[in-house]
Amino acid sequence: MRPRSPPRPQSDNLVNSEQLEIHCQSAVKISWTISKSLLRNGTLVVWRGNKSPHLIRALSDVSKSIYDPKQRRFFLSSPVFIFWFGHFLISTRGLQQSLVLAFLKSARTRVIILMENYDKKFQSKAEETTWMRLVESYLVDIQVVKVQHGQELRRQVVPEKKFGTLAVWGQYSADSFPAFGRSEAHYVVTGPLQDSRYRQLRGNSVPQKIWDICIISTVKSEEWWGPAVSQRRKGYDLLMKYLVDLVDELGLSVAIATTVDRFTIDGENQAELERRYFEDRFGSRCFFPDSSETFGGLMPDLLVEREKVARVKERYATYALSDSSGVTIGATGSSLWESFGRGNKILAVNLSPNSALNFPISGPWALGEATYEEFRKAYCDLASMEEGEFERISRGARNHLIYYDDRDRPENRLNRLVRALLNHGDPLRAKDDVERVNR
Repeated sequence: MRPRSPPRPQSDNLVNSEQLEIHCQSAVKISWTISKSLLRNGTLVVWRGNKSPHLIRALSDVSKSIYDPKQRRFFLSSPVFIFWFGHFLISTRGLQQSLVLAFLKSARTRVIILMENYDKKFQSKAEETTWMRLVESYLVDIQVVKVQHGQELRRQVVPEKKFGTLAVWGQYSADSFPAFGRSEAHYVVTGPLQDSRYRQLRGNSVPQKIWDICIISTVKSEEWWGPAVSQRRKGYDLLMKYLVDLVDELGLSVAIATTVDRFTIDGENQAELERRYFEDRFGSRCFFPDSSETFGGLMPDLLVEREKVARVKERYATYALSDSSGVTIGATGSSLWESFGRGNKILAVNLSPNSALNFPISGPWALGEATYEEFRKAYCDLASMEEGEFERISRGARNHLIYYDDRDRPENRLNRLVRALLNHGDPLRAKDDVERVNR
């Protein structure tokens, strides 16, 4: 049976809100934000935009609403919202799901854009789902655009009907991701936003090669503390052993690109634990950048007053450190892809038996299970290769993996994609609008 028509919407601006804590029957404490104002129309919603500065920057000239489902905002003064909240509460039997759907419906949302790692899983009724699958199930007219967050493919249970668009880093992802359990129906090459921002800030200033080797750290979370259990951890530990031997044998200088978003969890200072992992192996021989400084403090001439970066992830220490090293070495990681895309020599080494962790494009920059002697030879071949020769043999692979064109930057392409979907709602036409500039 079709729901009766909701009350006619009114428009005003959001004003102050107050906190109210309630208790559900299960005695689980749930914090809601009760808003005293009516909600505004939000034809474009940036999902968790408060955590996505690069999306906000790319869409700076587009009217948008920032929405975070964790806020659990209830628009008490909006009759339209209250109507749809009751309607979806009957359908979903979930409080938070109903708040989200009621907001999107009441705000007349037409496009949602989000970093793909924010499409979190949760339990809905008797099955596991994600926020965007929930949206597709109840609000079929909304176009969803997910933006590739990293190199991890994040395999999903593919629904019978694929939906939405994934904005990816390069043609490799557009060609390959559909085979890895992705749920999206369309793939549009836009390029990595954070790498693009770094290139713009760096400009034509190319850092001097200071270190022989930059090691990309993937040391984070409970997987890395204590005995090695996972295949990935065992392979990475073996790679570190090879690197210690290589550094000792050849007298190489070493810099460590740390995972700079570590923080204290359950009383553990994870940044300290990560640093200790490398100090236990390399001692005082390894250099750590100052992650509190833009570019890790490596390019002081570019630290202009107008570009004071507030967020640690935006300080680009890993990018600058990789650009300042002869060869960047790691097992897996988005920064390896991006460094390769910028033309740096990399050596992606997967010493585990899990082929899913291999670098996606083969070449002298990629190595699978190998002995120390094979690893040493691969490094020496890369290190001794002329820059021009490496640029020549890697150009096709780099462009296939990472899109970047200074005349049509990733943020411009993403902006066109969103505008096209707002204008006509056709993902195929929107893809054509994005790619037309390069024809």
